[in-house]
Amino acid sequence: MTNRKSLTIISFILITTLNVNITKGNTSSLAVSGYVDYSYISRLSDGSLIRLPYRISSINFENRMKNISLNGNLSIEYHIKDDTYFLGSSNPQDFILDLRELYLTYSGNKYDFRIGKQIHSWGNVDENSPTDNASGLDYYYLFFGGIDRKMASLSIALDYYIGDLKINSVFSPIHSTNRIPLGNDDFPVELPVYPDPSEILPISGKPFEGGIRGIYSAGFGNISASYFTGYDRTFNLTGVNVYGRGSDLSNPFVDIVYGYRKTNVLGMGIVLLNNWVTIRSDVGLFLTKDKNKNIARQSSRSTLYSFYLTDSLHLSYPLIEKSQYVQATFQIETELPFGLNIIAQYFVHDRLDYSSDSLPIDQEISIPNLEIDPENLNPANFFTPGMGVPIAILTDKAIFLKLNKNILDNQLELGLTSMLDISSSSNSHLANGSLTELKAIFSFNQNTNIALALTKIIGNEHHPDRNDYPFNKMEDFSHFRFELKYFF
Repeated sequence: MTNRKSLTIISFILITTLNVNITKGNTSSLAVSGYVDYSYISRLSDGSLIRLPYRISSINFENRMKNISLNGNLSIEYHIKDDTYFLGSSNPQDFILDLRELYLTYSGNKYDFRIGKQIHSWGNVDENSPTDNASGLDYYYLFFGGIDRKMASLSIALDYYIGDLKINSVFSPIHSTNRIPLGNDDFPVELPVYPDPSEILPISGKPFEGGIRGIYSAGFGNISASYFTGYDRTFNLTGVNVYGRGSDLSNPFVDIVYGYRKTNVLGMGIVLLNNWVTIRSDVGLFLTKDKNKNIARQSSRSTLYSFYLTDSLHLSYPLIEKSQYVQATFQIETELPFGLNIIAQYFVHDRLDYSSDSLPIDQEISIPNLEIDPENLNPANFFTPGMGVPIAILTDKAIFLKLNKNILDNQLELGLTSMLDISSSSNSHLANGSLTELKAIFSFNQNTNIALALTKIIGNEHHPDRNDYPFNKMEDFSHFRFELKYFF
């Protein structure tokens, strides 16, 4: 399968290049750009290597001819192996070819129409926009910026221009989820539940998703409004089933069932510009509902023996969650004295309403694989938003600070990035936990630079959640990073 995929990609590039050579006498042109990246990342605690995948190479290409263009991105993702001994595996490969984007664009006088595998970007603020839901996220690249942390979907998009008004619409017939590295010990972020694929209930009906966004530009900046509807990017607990052997429930099997809520998002945004400061803001209202009213199904036990022991469904508890929540991000950016650039963000997440049915809290019926104290087995306690800003799984309130300064004729860039968790707790300090990165990027020339970065994560031993507090769990992810990057 891998060889077939590789041959397909290579054939596509060859055909595209051949097409360019044939049509050189016309208006066709091919533009290629990208980078090659070598990275090394190790923990501060013990110097051990952090084995997270990263893109060792990325190639962007565009073949344009009159009103039509073919755009794409081909990346190579490097998965660091635990060792280089292949006694237990016949596959020595640790690289994955990823055709991240491939789409056609047709441009008219007042519109641009795109079809294919593409990444969509909505919102006005940097990275943490609650209205940016048209594309899923790759959690392996959660702390990266721009489209690097996004995942493409098979979709169509239309940009229509009416004077100072731009209308963007997106539609996909396929439900796209986030890429979440479940069970990877090197990944710093943990979720409250970790489902097995057999436990996820397929979406009933058509998994269509799409939305529309309008942006009006004026002298002061712009204002925007958007609507998006689809199924959540991240799974939710949708209920549990209890099985026994015939009428006997003395040794029950509890089957956890996960699914994806249907969510509608109403968004507003604004950008204010003047000569010394830029203000950006995005606000999203999320209306979400679990449509799985009936979760009864055959037991998911994998072996014939275990299925024989628990072949009868006795009890079914669908949660039927329904919630409303709001997320907002406010951003200000300006230049301070001495050429120091600053970007500051304030993020807030607030659940306005929540309702669900109850789970069985019984001494004779325990729910496995849920890392939740039975005393706190209230569905509202482990509700996580399935859309919106990804850091909402970590905190309800946060401040982001980013400082940059260029020196040595812009050859050296110094930067500080910090995230402060300011959610309410019994702690008297400003922040419960924090993530801070110090970074230096030195450019040897126009094409090559080297980066050194130090990331420190600080938790809070006095936090009410104790060891369950996300920043306490993330402390061991504090790391040093070296990066050598060549652009072409």
